[in-house]
Amino acid sequence: MFRTTRVITAATLALGGLLAVAGCSGNDQGNAPQTLETDPAKISGSITFSTFWTYADQKLIDGFTKKYPNVKVKLDFSAADNYATKLQTLASSGDLPDVFAAQGPTLIALAKADQLYNLDKALATAPADGEASSWRDSFNADLLTGANAGIEEKDGETFGVPFNAISVAAIYNKDLFEKVGITPPTTFDALLSNCTALKKAGYIPMSLTGSTWIDWWPRLAWDQTMRDDKVADFSVDEPGYVAGFEKVKQMVDAGCWSDSQISTDIAGETALFLQQKTAQFVSVPENFLQSVADGASFDLGTYVLPAIDGATPNRTLGGGNANVLAVNARSKNVSAAVAFAKYLTSHAVETELASTQYTIPSIDVDLSSDNPLMSAYLEAAGNGFVNQDPYLPNFSTSGATTLTSEVLPKLILGQLTPEQAAEATADLFQK
Repeated sequence: MFRTTRVITAATLALGGLLAVAGCSGNDQGNAPQTLETDPAKISGSITFSTFWTYADQKLIDGFTKKYPNVKVKLDFSAADNYATKLQTLASSGDLPDVFAAQGPTLIALAKADQLYNLDKALATAPADGEASSWRDSFNADLLTGANAGIEEKDGETFGVPFNAISVAAIYNKDLFEKVGITPPTTFDALLSNCTALKKAGYIPMSLTGSTWIDWWPRLAWDQTMRDDKVADFSVDEPGYVAGFEKVKQMVDAGCWSDSQISTDIAGETALFLQQKTAQFVSVPENFLQSVADGASFDLGTYVLPAIDGATPNRTLGGGNANVLAVNARSKNVSAAVAFAKYLTSHAVETELASTQYTIPSIDVDLSSDNPLMSAYLEAAGNGFVNQDPYLPNFSTSGATTLTSEVLPKLILGQLTPEQAAEATADLFQK
């Protein structure tokens, strides 16, 4: 079964502060109609859909309007690096779109500000298609749970649904690997050895994407070094927790990254890889793999990240709460908004996207793709998704910011030891 945790971007983490103001406005679900209309012939009006997913495009919207001819959908697209900031601005002024894409920390902040529509009634209705008895039952249960991880529900409310899952794998330059005489690693020691060989040959061995995905490596390590621990017994000096920082330090010592990558964003890492300065790009699929595949002038391959602690399968980061669909609690056309969310998560749409785009379905359909570059991502998804809740407390929104912007950079720059890095996180968890 799939398991999930958050994939957090620095821009997303900035959302919490401004939403504290938005929450004071008293925006609540009372502003949205409480009776959902499900008959396409009776649903009309206009809605706005905001997203950073390039594959959620006008073609998909046109497919919806064929089924719902009386509904007009306005597509509002923003690049991934700027999207969370845009949502922050809209949320602070009470102008969220009717339906929108979000990630875990954004959902948590918006839920606290009472700006999300409770989807429980909608999830009890029929799905857009398929054989599931309800929209809720059409989803992979772990991904649906992951889409709402960290939200402090009063009565177990559901505020978001997963629109595709994501996994993490490495894209590599086959030409450079052959030139240096290395192969995709199947162990963590081999990954370290590859870094050393690539650096010696004059290349940046691996992406870090420090401004957005810097915490991936310790989180992957904790899933193995802490998997048998209990969250009730957690302390920052636990050996398994410290070991996550030690694994990062081993990668630093092997030369996997340059110091400048601590502040590099997704576009910057993509450019370094396409310019053949970086040999491998650790990424989720979707928009990012598409950009690399379209821009590469060399042969590409992908591989599953090896188990960091060696003893257990390396479950992947990502899952349900990295790609989430939410509905604005103040939407004036919530029936159309819910119908559109149902359509996007339908069997027909998810199957089509999985076969033609760089996506992994979040509903219970077969994991398959016609694109060989997706093979490693699908294999990673088959290993399951990280669920840190049993062994590691959730970082607070500000704590996650401190982890990614201060603690991990100082560890990578040699300004903190793994033990000191662990100790520096003592006050960064949710109380």
